Amino acid sequence: MRERIQAWDDRMLMRIAKRHTPLMNRIMIMITSSGNNGLIWFALAVPMLLMNRWRLMGFTVLAAMGIATLTGEITIKHIVKRVRPCNKAFDEYLLIENPPHYSFPSGHTTASFAVAAVIMIMCPTIYTPVVLYAAMISLSRLYLLVHYPTDVLAGIVIGTVCGLVSIPIAQFIPLFSIQF
Repeated sequence: MRERIQAWDDRMLMRIAKRHTPLMNRIMIMITSSGNNGLIWFALAVPMLLMNRWRLMGFTVLAAMGIATLTGEITIKHIVKRVRPCNKAFDEYLLIENPPHYSFPSGHTTASFAVAAVIMIMCPTIYTPVVLYAAMISLSRLYLLVHYPTDVLAGIVIGTVCGLVSIPIAQFIPLFSIQF
């Protein structure tokens, strides 16, 4: 079964690699860079922390990212130890620096969908642009050949669960209900 999944992942990535264009290369590099270290999501959360009305949601977004990082980057990646596709036969298509960590699950995707899950529950009016951007970050990881499709699919599931788990956790911390 594992071999069949790997073969499917490889076929999908080769199809993506054959569709690279200079314009899409630049766009996908820009999108993926905005997800490096959760940059775009910190840019969303930090201003929320400064406003009483949005403080709990800002903290919950940060908590979701923290839980997602602990779950995906620190735990699951080191258990699964899946080699990235860019470390294999795809070197001629590599458009960004080879990431140093394991492949499964996609950390960019996990963090992005953790944030999307929080926004879906706490502020559904802005959910659509957030989930679309999370999806674009996830697709950029495939386009740039640094993750397999199953890495991204797992990141969507794990991130969503982490985001949903972070909501009740964040609501129990009284510090973020204090008015400044």
